[in-house]
Amino acid sequence: MPSDTTFTDDIREVRDLLATSQNLAAVEYAHAALRGVDILSGDTIQLGYLYALASARSGAPDTAGRMIEHLRAAVPADPALAADIESLAGRVAKDAFVDSGSDAALNRAINAYQRADQLHSSVHARVNAASMLMLAGRDAEAEMLARRVSEQLARAADSDSHWEEATRGEAALLLDRLAESRRHYRAANRRAGRRFGDIASMRRQLQMLTKVLPDAISALVEIPGPHVIAFSGHMIDLPGRATARFPASIESAVKTAIDRTVRASIPVIGYTQAACGSDILFCEAMIAYEQEINIVLPFARDDYIEQSVARGGSLWLARFERVMAAATSVTYATNERYLGDDTLFEHASNLIQGMAFLRAKELAVDPHMLIVSDCSQAGAIGGTLATLATWASQANSHVVIDLAVIRATATIDNPAICTADIPIIQASATPAGRTIKSLLFADVKGFSRLPEEYFPIFFTTFLGLVPKTLREIGVMPLELSSRGDGLYAVFATPEEAALFAITLSNAVGALDWLAMGLPVDTHVRIALHAGPVFAAVDPVTDKLAHYGTHVTRAARIEPIVVPGQVLVTEPFAAVLASRPAGDFSCDLVGTEPLAKGYGAARLYRLRRK
Repeated sequence: MPSDTTFTDDIREVRDLLATSQNLAAVEYAHAALRGVDILSGDTIQLGYLYALASARSGAPDTAGRMIEHLRAAVPADPALAADIESLAGRVAKDAFVDSGSDAALNRAINAYQRADQLHSSVHARVNAASMLMLAGRDAEAEMLARRVSEQLARAADSDSHWEEATRGEAALLLDRLAESRRHYRAANRRAGRRFGDIASMRRQLQMLTKVLPDAISALVEIPGPHVIAFSGHMIDLPGRATARFPASIESAVKTAIDRTVRASIPVIGYTQAACGSDILFCEAMIAYEQEINIVLPFARDDYIEQSVARGGSLWLARFERVMAAATSVTYATNERYLGDDTLFEHASNLIQGMAFLRAKELAVDPHMLIVSDCSQAGAIGGTLATLATWASQANSHVVIDLAVIRATATIDNPAICTADIPIIQASATPAGRTIKSLLFADVKGFSRLPEEYFPIFFTTFLGLVPKTLREIGVMPLELSSRGDGLYAVFATPEEAALFAITLSNAVGALDWLAMGLPVDTHVRIALHAGPVFAAVDPVTDKLAHYGTHVTRAARIEPIVVPGQVLVTEPFAAVLASRPAGDFSCDLVGTEPLAKGYGAARLYRLRRK
């Protein structure tokens, strides 16, 4: 809880939350600490800056912008803090320009970065101002600032800072000194090492500059970022398989092909399942080269072992345990049992693809897919060939290791590797399988403080927007219910859920809350999640109802949403990203603790592209 006597502890707490990417928690903590503070001064200016920074990072630029104006009016005594505030204002305006192409946002960014440099001399603020000036077509001013940056850094003592090298490279690019720029960016990439987030920031800056400086593409080559790879491959053949696909005799050749691909792609960030055969070979290669490997299992671990690992024998089971222990992360599409629902394999495949798309976007690189497959044989739902077909619908970058070619050329290496000495426990059939649905929860923060006489107009106005929004967008949810200020809906596709959420949020934002006795900044909180759920007709209401653990999980996200935002879980963002390009995009907010002690989750802000 915030301290009642000093803001020093509050500042430290918010900084710690920001350092661990708990951006929404930082927003809430700083907001609570500042409650009741009418005039910002002293430590509250620092706390207000952190609140604005956390808001910007959590995808609430409007909230950040309002606080920045309060901070400016407070006139901070510390010039370094004042410069930080202006730099943050520049960043918020720059992001708005990238999103919208607005000249007004571009000019706000230029002015803010220039003020930051004047308040506390900073080559970083100055080079940002120069780049924004170049984008505005004010080339002479841009080159003058870039020259000052270049000359100042030439006089400075050499350091190991990757940011300093990137600043040198950016200034040289603005001055049309391409060879020098590429040399500095090459050094920045080397010094940054595995700080992929920092490299992504450099790449985004260069990608922005390509609009007016085509040579920026050459500089981008020097800071390539990691290869983000979604992997899918066939399991090792079970004994007695009628038609050979991945016989144990070619395991060594497949391992060599995977190893060669991983080694050539370093640094690599990988996403895959962990079935016996290709998946585990990919994981082992990633681990051997100390690369980041993220494993996604479609359902409960024990059931997954029975269905996809133990069939290969005890040696594969031991290898599975080793890669699971060494994995960077393990995600479960659902923690529940398999129950014969093959759609869970498809869901896991979509999550793997979507998570790769999201991570690549976060790191400002293009995603890739690596497939181990016999393309001449038919595949199953959620299988390797189905995965490739889904991927190819929106991305062209994929490599296929062809098992048919390897079978025709490889020699027998270890035919005994595939045994069946572990019994397989068959999953029991279920009359009602799960399907992947998109779930929405929403409410209006502050409703509990609403005087009772305002209830009728609130219900009529707020809840009346729901059917109006549905008619406007031409979407009908599979299930829809309300209680008080709360709203719950189930949609067949993530696109439908996203369209309804954004449209409803915009409509609520236009309401006159003062007329209903609520603060002017009152807004709706909306959370979206996607996952496997059961569906059945409720015997009490005689209407279709959806139930399962994923419904509960969706409900735990909405209470932590900043009013006015639409936040989504990583599974929702991944499922949306795995589908052909649409109108919506998801930006990472951070890893946030969920309500009622329901663990933590990576959350994203949903927005229109």
